[in-house]
Amino acid sequence: MIKTDLEKKYLVKKGGEKFLVEIRRTNDGRMVVVVEKRLKHIFTKNDEEMEWEQDAKNAEEIEYEKLPEEVRRTLSKMLTR
Repeated sequence: MIKTDLEKKYLVKKGGEKFLVEIRRTNDGRMVVVVEKRLKHIFTKNDEEMEWEQDAKNAEEIEYEKLPEEVRRTLSKMLTR
């Protein structure tokens, strides 16, 4: 596991989709992009259906095209897989 610090959090709109993108930095300055396409999770625990949502309250809402270029480049590689 690599320790990272949160630098920026975006709620990105692309087409009809919304997803959460976190920009994180390692101690040596490398950028890590974390993408959560599923904002709401539903799971079963002890026969009880439970719900959990990603914390997007401090995220900046932004259109995909307005993201920084290096983040868009990384996302385009991740989203085409």
